[in-house]
Amino acid sequence: MKSMVWAVFQYGVEGWTLKKSDRNRIEAFEMWCWRKMLSISWEEHRTNDSILTELGLERKLMGRVVKLKLQYFGHITRGSAGQLALTVLEGIMEGLRHQCRPRRQWIEERTGCKYIQLKEMSQDRAQWRRKISEWSSAVANPHRGRSTSE
Repeated sequence: MKSMVWAVFQYGVEGWTLKKSDRNRIEAFEMWCWRKMLSISWEEHRTNDSILTELGLERKLMGRVVKLKLQYFGHITRGSAGQLALTVLEGIMEGLRHQCRPRRQWIEERTGCKYIQLKEMSQDRAQWRRKISEWSSAVANPHRGRSTSE
């Protein structure tokens, strides 16, 4: 599943613009894959948690998507991708920004840090890798550490 299906799914994910609805669709796709693999029909009314428990897994696909996006961000901000990619990332377009077009919001929402802090952090690769692992695991398993009564 991970080496064939998810590898194809993740192709080019670094450049995707994700909204909350996209995140929901990615998580639904992950569960659809596991249900297909186990031949579980929707008529069985099985919860996602029961399927993950049966497999002994946790959700990981969305965390992997975030990890790939943040790795690419670090690659660009260190200048490894060339000056054009950094110019595109930091570029400001003339004219008005439409109401539905937020600026660099995805990275600040996922990490809780401002853009300039993230750019400075990404210069140290070892520190950047540790932070990416921390953020991506938090995204993949948002309920980890919580009790079931919450």
